[in-house]
Amino acid sequence: MHSPSAAAFMWVLVSISAVAQAPQQSASAPAPTPQQQVMGYFAGDWTLTGTAKVSPSSPSVPFHATEHGEWVPGGYFVEIHSVSHGPLGDVHGVRMMEYNPEKQVYTYNAYNSLGEHQVAIGNVQSNTWTWNAEEKMNGVTTNGRYTFTAQSPYAYTFKSEVQKPDGTWVTVMEGKATRTGSK
Repeated sequence: MHSPSAAAFMWVLVSISAVAQAPQQSASAPAPTPQQQVMGYFAGDWTLTGTAKVSPSSPSVPFHATEHGEWVPGGYFVEIHSVSHGPLGDVHGVRMMEYNPEKQVYTYNAYNSLGEHQVAIGNVQSNTWTWNAEEKMNGVTTNGRYTFTAQSPYAYTFKSEVQKPDGTWVTVMEGKATRTGSK
């Protein structure tokens, strides 16, 4: 007669054997699209310098920032961590970029240490990326536009604008980013 523990052990062995012999389904995801792969431009370390305004009517002041971007395993998303030193002090942020093949648009979700969250929709034309979002500036919700133009694999220029009630756009941040590390 077998002990209860021996019977349990045999049941586990039979279960493992049955699972191991069951047909295996392939759970591989499709490969990232070329549109997803182009986000790799942001992978690596960047230094940003430029000017920023606290509001559209305030004077521009210098700022500098560092960013580190890396692929999330799988190659579908790029996660970017940043630290900016400027008119609002030291602001830490994180954003997640993706390409939505169904809607054929890029999106990003950005969060920062000021408690702000922003969702933007973007597209790429040649070497220029344009992101559009609703954003809050000093408690007022407005349309925002962030544009960057790749100058080379190692540098890009950027500009952030907000739309005034009369429909005109005002630059609130602009500058240049330079790659400082390897991808």
